[in-house]
Amino acid sequence: MKTYNLLYKQEGDVTRFVEEKGIEDTPRLLVQVFTGVPERRYIENLQRELEKLFNKAGVIGTSTGGEIFNGEVYENSTVLSFTVFERAWVKTALVEGADALRTGRELVGRILDEDTKLMIIFADGLNTNGDDLIDAINEEAQSVPVVGGLAGDNFTFKGTYVFTSRDVTDRGVVGASVNTDKLQISTHYNLAWVPVGKGMVVTRTAGNRIYEIEGKPVVEVYKSYLGAEAEELLPYVAIEFPLVLERDGVMLARACLGIAEDGSMLYTGVIKEGEKVRFSIWDTGVMLDSAAENLKKFRSNPSESVFVYTCLARKYLIGGEAEVESKHLQSVSPTSGFMTYGEFYNLDGKNRFMNYTFTAVSLSEREFTQNSEGQELEEEPGRDLIRFRALVSLVNTITGELKDANDKLERLAERDPLTGLYNRRKMIALLEEQIRRTERYGKSFCVLMVDIDNFKLINDTYGHQKGDEVLKGMAQALRELLRSTDLYSRWGGEEFLVVMPETEIEGGTAVAEKLRVGVRGFFNRKLGMDISVSVGLTAYRDGDCIEGLLSRADRAMYRAKKKGKNLVVVS
Repeated sequence: MKTYNLLYKQEGDVTRFVEEKGIEDTPRLLVQVFTGVPERRYIENLQRELEKLFNKAGVIGTSTGGEIFNGEVYENSTVLSFTVFERAWVKTALVEGADALRTGRELVGRILDEDTKLMIIFADGLNTNGDDLIDAINEEAQSVPVVGGLAGDNFTFKGTYVFTSRDVTDRGVVGASVNTDKLQISTHYNLAWVPVGKGMVVTRTAGNRIYEIEGKPVVEVYKSYLGAEAEELLPYVAIEFPLVLERDGVMLARACLGIAEDGSMLYTGVIKEGEKVRFSIWDTGVMLDSAAENLKKFRSNPSESVFVYTCLARKYLIGGEAEVESKHLQSVSPTSGFMTYGEFYNLDGKNRFMNYTFTAVSLSEREFTQNSEGQELEEEPGRDLIRFRALVSLVNTITGELKDANDKLERLAERDPLTGLYNRRKMIALLEEQIRRTERYGKSFCVLMVDIDNFKLINDTYGHQKGDEVLKGMAQALRELLRSTDLYSRWGGEEFLVVMPETEIEGGTAVAEKLRVGVRGFFNRKLGMDISVSVGLTAYRDGDCIEGLLSRADRAMYRAKKKGKNLVVVS
């Protein structure tokens, strides 16, 4: 295979270039077009020239936030990459629509072949949900690696386009499959954004919108961390401090696209309720280290063409430094690509939607090892970089210390100091959450009110120290006898409350009986004392409030006492 890159300047350039290089119109030709002019009329003019030249070749294109030509980054230009395969053949398609699940499935259905080794996919950057698109592709072809990204428009957020030689859309996806019996593929990516500050739980979302973080309006969270003045610069200032999260062991970043009228913030990918996010800042040192690693990897593996799909935010924030990652790859193989609004990448055998990352793929149809000679990346860390890393370390160390202190305070606030079990306040919060889950998902739960029989007599006979020993023993018995999914607390005095999620009354009765019998055996073994419990059991009923639920359990427990103790009574 061989790749030729063209920096397009005027009409007729493609025709002259194709004739000069002897490029033929065959199914073994892949043409990628990266244009920094996100205007439909401009693209249609370019298409007319392409359509005249290519009927059999696979042509896919995208608008960009920056174009990569022979490793160098350009702006407001157009770059064409012509890859001529020796054995592989190319199949392309464009699918219109904003429903990424549908367009993803349809695209794969139209370009996937039994010999597909790689799919290069571009999608519009303002209407397509990158996570949904990748999920749909993985449903149909998870074993096939995907590269590419979301189209850009230089952060104007007015319109992004993807196209073939004939069709163009601002709502949809275009893709090319590379089909052959053998293809050498090497990939590399890096994030280079460093998390700072504490993790924050995302508490309300809808699709790719976030409404609340830690129960607060998302815009207020940005104002709290970035300053009140930052609100006027949203969403642009948010680009500089992306939210990062860990999913499946992989650190991901998410780019903010804008603020909706309802106050939610829109992101290029999905952040799920319950996930923890942190703000992050750029680390040039990480980028340089990763660029050197990438260069070494691609030189030591077969490589005849390199394609780069990297986030526009990197160019926006670090300017010329963004070129460091791609310009050295030209010494390995012809290098082209574009600045995206989000990247598609295969990591650990799974296709993923990324943001803020540099991704690169090296292709070769031959099995040989590149000469490792060539220009090396030897960027020594300067004083400013050393200061920056020290600042990041300082911030994260202080954040870690504060988190440890807050964790200790939280444990004190929610734990009973004698037994170490949850206290009443924490258990009420867990009960409220359990009721919400039951109302949403329809799965019932049971509650046990457990009281130590004759506890006052134990205190009066053996003293309060022995009484405390019994209470701590009861806590240990609960840990040993209950299920891992059960929740339990010291409710007060000698009373303990147990919540059994997703448990009907029959299952709750079995657990309660096991607990009643087990407690007696536990104290016989551990303290040589005959201690029993009375248990009141009830299940959640539609419309129950906490007070009504606990009142039933409490009444059932007192009936067990009146019936002679050491009993389970169901209400």
